[in-house]
Amino acid sequence: MYHNPRLLSVVFFHAIFSAFGDIQASVINYMAVPLRTFFGRSLQQRFGIGPNSEIFEFIYSIIASSFFGGVFIAGAIMAICMERLGRKGTSVYLRSFIGILSSLAMLSAKWLDKPELFLIGHFLAGMVQTLKNVLFIYMAECAPTECRGWAVTIIGSGGGLILLLLSPLCMPDIWGNDRDWWLIPAICLLFAMCHIFLAGIYFPESPKHLFIGGENKLEAKISIHFYHGKNADIAQIFNEFNSEQLVVHRKNVSLSDFWVSRRLRWATAITLLVAFVPAFSFANLKGQYLESMLINFGLNQSAAMASTIVITALGTPFSVLAPILVESKGRRPLFLTIALLSSIELAFIAFAQFIFDNFGSGWIVAGIALIGCSFGQASVNLGIYNINPMLISEIFPYQSRAKATQLTQFPAMLIILCLVLAYPSATKNFGSLFLLPLLAFSLLIIFLLFLWLPETKSKPIDEIFRNLADSRTPSLTDYGSIECGEMKEEKNNWKKNERENCLFS
Repeated sequence: MYHNPRLLSVVFFHAIFSAFGDIQASVINYMAVPLRTFFGRSLQQRFGIGPNSEIFEFIYSIIASSFFGGVFIAGAIMAICMERLGRKGTSVYLRSFIGILSSLAMLSAKWLDKPELFLIGHFLAGMVQTLKNVLFIYMAECAPTECRGWAVTIIGSGGGLILLLLSPLCMPDIWGNDRDWWLIPAICLLFAMCHIFLAGIYFPESPKHLFIGGENKLEAKISIHFYHGKNADIAQIFNEFNSEQLVVHRKNVSLSDFWVSRRLRWATAITLLVAFVPAFSFANLKGQYLESMLINFGLNQSAAMASTIVITALGTPFSVLAPILVESKGRRPLFLTIALLSSIELAFIAFAQFIFDNFGSGWIVAGIALIGCSFGQASVNLGIYNINPMLISEIFPYQSRAKATQLTQFPAMLIILCLVLAYPSATKNFGSLFLLPLLAFSLLIIFLLFLWLPETKSKPIDEIFRNLADSRTPSLTDYGSIECGEMKEEKNNWKKNERENCLFS
């Protein structure tokens, strides 16, 4: 493992203080009971909507789903932000500023007694959580080649560990009540302010962004010394950056190029599959409905919260193992393990839902669900949310990375939004049948990843990208499958098409 103290301190700083987004995303789950009480009381007083009515359940579902509306919007603007604001501008300044607004909206909801302000805060929390993908890419570009994986994984694990430390405070007799739930958004506000000011002042922009995107070699050199150490071989690192830059002969790649280029199509297909792992898992549904589900299955609020704490604690060793495994065993076995664990979680949850549908609630139903959630928590702590940005940072050249982030995140976000919106009514009407297609898709994704997912550990980006060509057919550039007998004719066609002839090496 790389041992630059400054890089380690930067990674651990982001792991701790960027976790405000993970906390904000979990408020509606960890504080489900006091928030439902708050929403119910306010809606009853202002609009006469009873807390046990179908209208209230519909409104609560909209508030919970607003998070994924924010996810959707952030996914739509992410590429533009990465290109115009830079990696640091997007992941530190923009993300932290939105995090501050989200915390203030949640706090205002409490003190002004307006649930609609919490909806706004939860919506903004979805944007914050999505923009964390840019933070992963930012740190992957800052870190040396041999430690891209653990730098990203430590930041991803930090959110889980912070949640573990905060979860006992969400017990009903501490902060998990109608009087004190606002203290969690207050902590998020403090973390977001520390992140925007300290990281904004002391941490430089990604050296790769400065060198390739900004064409500023002097600033890139300063950034390399900061992240790689004073003894870093600047010439060698610049050569690596040049090799990655020369893979693409343009400063920017358009979305249409992802269809024209065979390597970009292949990289996009693989990355989409990886993005679909969390999309079709139970992780996002669990983030919004876990405590409500456990109470529905037969636990009271205290038991549900205690169970959540135990599950989070049991997953903690995987947060420690993840940075070690990603560099020692490689990306491919870790990604496949994560996908398998999330599928096992789905199977247990579907089985628990089946028993509940046919025999009612009880400790057995809740116990089966908790066993499944333990597998799911292991997948989360190993990095189910990190694997997509990590792969994007390693499989796409710099010029295509922002568009690739948007292109591969957007479909997954749309799926997540639809599933979260549908979950309460779908499980009520269809029960476990709602979860079976998700399990089938998850198993199919594992099979396809087993066939297609490459190993990218410690390899230069240009080498990874060039190796994406189909080995069954000769390839002079990235475009098309070129059979030997058609090669001369294809060469002549390429000369007539500047776009296809000049995009890639």
